[in-house]
Amino acid sequence: MYPIVEELRAALPLVFTGPSLDERTGGAICWGTIQNKRSRGEIPPECFTRSGSGPTIVIRDPFLDWWRTTLRDARSPSGGPPRRGRRPPSEMARAAAAG
Repeated sequence: MYPIVEELRAALPLVFTGPSLDERTGGAICWGTIQNKRSRGEIPPECFTRSGSGPTIVIRDPFLDWWRTTLRDARSPSGGPPRRGRRPPSEMARAAAAG
């Protein structure tokens, strides 16, 4: 469904350091965001390991299996509420028509 996942699977090594994630994915996956999601328990722990006091190690296949679940078609609406501080589209249309 998402060829990018298989392309990343072919391009990334089996394991790599977390801080290298941004560079290895061309900025498509940001390590800082991954760390935040990890701290909130949103990513399965089997996606990572550590060796001593070194950096976190990403285990490619379980990580990409999880990441695939976060993808959606860029043309589909988010389905979420409008961002804070913005009027819903119906209000914007009324405001444009009135003024």
